[in-house]
Amino acid sequence: METKDKKKTTVSQLLGSVGSQAAAAAELEKFRRNITILFTDIKGSTAYFEKYGDAAGLLMVSTCNDAIGDITREHGGKVIKTIGDAVMASFEDPVEAVRAAIKMQEKIYADAQLQPPDDRVSIRIGLNYGSGIVKSDDVFGDVVNVASRVESVGSPEQIVISDTLYEQVVKSGEFKLHAMGRFSLKGKGENRDLYEVQWTERIQPKRAAAHTIVMTTSKSSAVPKHRLLRVLKDGTIGDKYSLKGDKLEVGRLRGDVQFPDDEKMAPNHARFSVEKDQLFVEDVSGVSSVFIGLIATYRMGDGDIIRMGEQVFRFREKVEAVAGAAARGTTILELNTDLEEPPAELIFVGTDFLDTPARLPLNEEEISFGRSRGTYVFPEDPFMSRAHCKIYHRGEDFFLEDLGSRNGTFIKVRGKAPVPVGATVLVGSQVLKVEAQ
Repeated sequence: METKDKKKTTVSQLLGSVGSQAAAAAELEKFRRNITILFTDIKGSTAYFEKYGDAAGLLMVSTCNDAIGDITREHGGKVIKTIGDAVMASFEDPVEAVRAAIKMQEKIYADAQLQPPDDRVSIRIGLNYGSGIVKSDDVFGDVVNVASRVESVGSPEQIVISDTLYEQVVKSGEFKLHAMGRFSLKGKGENRDLYEVQWTERIQPKRAAAHTIVMTTSKSSAVPKHRLLRVLKDGTIGDKYSLKGDKLEVGRLRGDVQFPDDEKMAPNHARFSVEKDQLFVEDVSGVSSVFIGLIATYRMGDGDIIRMGEQVFRFREKVEAVAGAAARGTTILELNTDLEEPPAELIFVGTDFLDTPARLPLNEEEISFGRSRGTYVFPEDPFMSRAHCKIYHRGEDFFLEDLGSRNGTFIKVRGKAPVPVGATVLVGSQVLKVEAQ
């Protein structure tokens, strides 16, 4: 808390003294230099809180983050801040940053083995190297934004690094680095390569699961095949559908797969297709909707439609204000104080996606949703889990993450969207799960 207050006062004084945004930007640029940013996030903490309560959960998170902080300092880094169960740290030496990430994974894994299997937690780690503004024990700018996005695409026990950090550490020959695919950056005109740092032989390298990944062309002549599995209401698997010529259309009356009794499905509803080795889905009905279930963290965009349980919301964000605040190092709480409206919110929408008066402000670093636990609770929704999902803010982004809910959290497809293997797609009333053959 002391560090945060110090940062807020210093930046506020700086902005106030220069008198204009242009002068403030020029003054802040004096503190710009290259640095490595690391983000960690604990997986399994929600279940731990559910089982043992808030006090034990907070102690577990504190113990985990203390270990991460100790390792950060041992490798010449600095803990910038903790955000819920996440840690942000900076390193002057890119190689030391990767070494620290490996030690963090080893430490958290070793500690987890001392616990019963159901009580074990793990972490995912993302790192980025680039130019940032380093001021008053804080770092802000695009280097932080990219680092948080890189971390969000990782899986538990995974270390993911950006292409710029890869270029800094690959020449050392010290690390086992594996290409994962290309990362689509919000608001940027290019995709970025991502790499996994393999820190143990126990876990084989894997591709990222996030929807923001656009895979590169497979180096193998054998392109993996995809098929769709129909998930029945009791959770069992029904019919299986293989793509024909790398395409498959689904509808109530037309298409390769038809569901004539599904009143929620359009005559021709969705098209699945494979480009290179990545499966995509698009809504071809023009009047209905297609939703993808989250299996990893999703970076939200203004106008996104979110489905959690029976609740459907539209995400609305003051994009320019949030991006400007991130560039100045202003927190979401500070921005909320300055604005007449919340910097972001969820607007409840009906089945026809018309706005209704219900609005849920997203004016804290982390907001959670559930039937009985969360910032916002929906006790009458039988399809929502006790702790269902959360939305958290880092840099200029808001991220949506399912918390292991029974029925899942879904994002409405806009245009053509990549679908990772293992994800479910909601087409009308049908739930179709993607499998690689």
